[in-house]
Amino acid sequence: MNNAVFGDLIFNTGWKTETDVTLFDKTYKVVVKVKAYRETDGVTARQESAYSDFCENRAARLDTVEKLLSNYAKDKAKGRFTPRTLLFNRDGSYAMLLDDREDEEGGVAVTLAPESDVVAQDDYL
Repeated sequence: MNNAVFGDLIFNTGWKTETDVTLFDKTYKVVVKVKAYRETDGVTARQESAYSDFCENRAARLDTVEKLLSNYAKDKAKGRFTPRTLLFNRDGSYAMLLDDREDEEGGVAVTLAPESDVVAQDDYL
């Protein structure tokens, strides 16, 4: 599907595409996942608005991710976290999901909207 905001999306347990993000001076390719239960669900206006917010404020959002991870890891975040997914929920809330070298089974989620926080991925998902 070609979406006006997200661009080309492929359905595979949600709509997916990719983007690059830079955290702690390193660039990563991450999956942009737009949550949907069925292919017919499409993309919600709230998801489009949330992605537009991320794109328009990308530098500030990524700066927030870095600051929250640094606080969470007591300033030892560089090299500890690897971003994997930018997840946009049906209600417009969104978070970045990251692998954590100190919790390889779980990882962390940095919520970006409606509020910013670091939580265990299991708790977020």
